[in-house]
Amino acid sequence: MLVNESCTPTATKLSAQEVDSLLKELPNWAVVDGLLSRKFAFKNFHETMAFVNAAAWVAHQQDHHPDMFVGYSKVTLNFATHSVGGLTRNDFICAARIDLLNA
Repeated sequence: MLVNESCTPTATKLSAQEVDSLLKELPNWAVVDGLLSRKFAFKNFHETMAFVNAAAWVAHQQDHHPDMFVGYSKVTLNFATHSVGGLTRNDFICAARIDLLNA
């Protein structure tokens, strides 16, 4: 399971087949314009910011950081590994860990 893995500094770019296979483990995520992306909705600003802070903590612990777009009651997270120019297993690991926050 992805959630039990940790990010590694030597992650390599995934093939399209590998991306498709890993997406099956993350049904709420999609690849949009080459980014692993998910939109989250919340009741209010307080819940939104609590989630943002928790997601930032997960990203910091894994040393793998998403782009976050934050509104009053919504957050969009996008992962990609810029150093390889695409998606790596690290992107999927972080996405799986962040999904636990919104379970």
